[in-house]
Amino acid sequence: MPAAPDGLIALIIVLAVGYLLLLAELFVPGGVLGLVGFVVVLYACYLAFDMGPLWGTAVVLLSMGVTAAGVHFFFRSRTGRALVLDSPDPPSWRSQEEDLSDLIGRRGQTVTDLRPSGTMELEGRRLDVVADGEFLDAGTAVEVVEVEGGRVVVESVAEVEAADPEIPTDPPARHGAEELAAGREAKP
Repeated sequence: MPAAPDGLIALIIVLAVGYLLLLAELFVPGGVLGLVGFVVVLYACYLAFDMGPLWGTAVVLLSMGVTAAGVHFFFRSRTGRALVLDSPDPPSWRSQEEDLSDLIGRRGQTVTDLRPSGTMELEGRRLDVVADGEFLDAGTAVEVVEVEGGRVVVESVAEVEAADPEIPTDPPARHGAEELAAGREAKP
């Protein structure tokens, strides 16, 4: 049996320490242990090339294989699965409501301050909205005046009534935009 080259035991110890530091990074996050472990593994590769090109190539390939296997098995472990988000089921997730244009003309109340964006409640439903013009305090009665994609623009009811005095001060809350528009056009 041929004798092991000088430094082989040191090389194995350095590689083991590097991989132990990388493993410790999983339990003590922060990046320092992982970075030090990576540097130690690189140093082990340097030591291996110092022993000869065949040893260096073997250690680099071994390190790549161990790293690939570690990543592969980590993401299949319970800890790895906990760190990665599951993809949502298509029926349960939507990026935007299909059509919000039916909200135009409806009135609700702000839940948060609109400075200029915030939340309003409209018919039991919370919506992210943007105030048109001034900042509005929570609890202000507002009306939806514009919808552009997912952007819902509101004005305070007092502001809307000042701009168009023919709008009734207490319109039916459950009517759609078409009915409100028809009601405005029907008035002389």
